[in-house]
Amino acid sequence: MQVDGLILAGGKSSRMGSNIASKAFVKLDNKPLIEHAITSIKPQVNNLYVSGSKTNLLGIEYPIIEDLAAKYSGPLAGLYSALASTFFDDTDYIVLTPCDGPFVPKNLVEKLLDRIVKSDADVCFVKYDGILQTTFSIWNTRVKQACEKAFLVNRDGGFKRLASELDATHISWQVSKINPFFNINSKRDLNIAEAILCL
Repeated sequence: MQVDGLILAGGKSSRMGSNIASKAFVKLDNKPLIEHAITSIKPQVNNLYVSGSKTNLLGIEYPIIEDLAAKYSGPLAGLYSALASTFFDDTDYIVLTPCDGPFVPKNLVEKLLDRIVKSDADVCFVKYDGILQTTFSIWNTRVKQACEKAFLVNRDGGFKRLASELDATHISWQVSKINPFFNINSKRDLNIAEAILCL
């Protein structure tokens, strides 16, 4: 069974008060956010890819998959563009994580894979503290056609409508002192993450 990872790194750093083109290179603990994501997810998957702009992600050593249609941005664009590429032809499941989530659990893929295989679902999301964390998810690659419709026909950017049309499940992650699915979307979030690393 082949499980490959896709780090979503298409977000801009405008809300971070930074002139860096990609949020992926905003530094946390003197290390770019995307390096935190790579360190967390790489040992859990067979192959790792990055979704985003090649221009904005210069220096990344993993294959970069650009969105097929720049007009319709969002995580769905990243997933569909990956599935439409040849990189995932032999992949059974694709795991998504965002580049701005530095605290990804070391057993995330194990838990997601166990649930999606046992339930034979199309997608499995993480649910944390009652909220679905849709960018922390695992997808059966058989959803390619459904993603194509959602992206090219419905012009969706997110996963809400697509998930409602698929066989979707989730795992409820135990709430802890530190939210392992914390996203960094602002300078305040970055300061919070820095404080967490000092605990």
